[in-house]
Amino acid sequence: MRRKIFKLGRSTLVVSLPSKWVKKYNLSKEDELGVKEQERSITFSTQKDYSESEVEINVNGLNKKLIKLYIIGAYVKGYDRIKILFETPEEMSYSQETIDSLIGSAVIEQGENYCIAGEVSGTTDKQFDNIFRRIFLLIMAITEDSLVALEKGDKELLKGIQIRDKDVDKFTTFCLRVLNKKGYKEFDKTAIMYDFIQEMEELCDNYEAIAKDIIMFDSFNIRKEISFVYKETSKLIRLFYELFYDFKKEKILEFYEKRENILKNIQNLKNIKAFERTILYHLRKVNDDLMQLFQLKIASHF
Repeated sequence: MRRKIFKLGRSTLVVSLPSKWVKKYNLSKEDELGVKEQERSITFSTQKDYSESEVEINVNGLNKKLIKLYIIGAYVKGYDRIKILFETPEEMSYSQETIDSLIGSAVIEQGENYCIAGEVSGTTDKQFDNIFRRIFLLIMAITEDSLVALEKGDKELLKGIQIRDKDVDKFTTFCLRVLNKKGYKEFDKTAIMYDFIQEMEELCDNYEAIAKDIIMFDSFNIRKEISFVYKETSKLIRLFYELFYDFKKEKILEFYEKRENILKNIQNLKNIKAFERTILYHLRKVNDDLMQLFQLKIASHF
């Protein structure tokens, strides 16, 4: 999109705002916009919420997983009202279950072959920072508790890890919705934060996968070398959490060196059993995800 600059009076230069954006946020001549200058770019922003948006989706014939993906996709996109069309009681039940799992969302209207999901509490960017930090804390707790479950050989504790991963999914989904509706507080970093949240969800999914895969083995006894790598990876996650909120060169160097040592330890392990190979595979992926997060943090620092 390009706009021409016009001269107003003797020395004032003006440029028009896109009409679609003006209508979306119901702007008028008395409203004020935030203006941020950054080298060759200028960003305009408004504190107004845009007018309520609605979408209609037909889940007839879809299975439970696809119904969930459809509804979550519309939720993340930022729609205020989602009309869901279905034909069977099962489709209605799957839709209701998904809606109930979404922060701030509920069924606000029910018909014979449809329901409408809407916001029962507003989606605000002020909620973002608290929930974003909570994602970090949940992931750190999951990493530490999953190791306890593995060391004890406790399958019930591992099942609990799978359930707690769903909480992380719920919070990451909400944060993605906020970014789509409001953008990040530093608007030019919205895209980076979107990637960041998706990467955090993927990182946590690896611990859910460890729990799910290990439960399939009749027995498992994690040896101290594997336990050491697991603990060091948990420490690396906690270090990254500290680094995110206190971005200092010393922590950057410590993070990089600690990750390199973890990878060397994984590479040097011998006589790896089948269940250990499963654990190490996912721990390696966690370390790769951490590196991606590390690179995104560096990019957002500028």
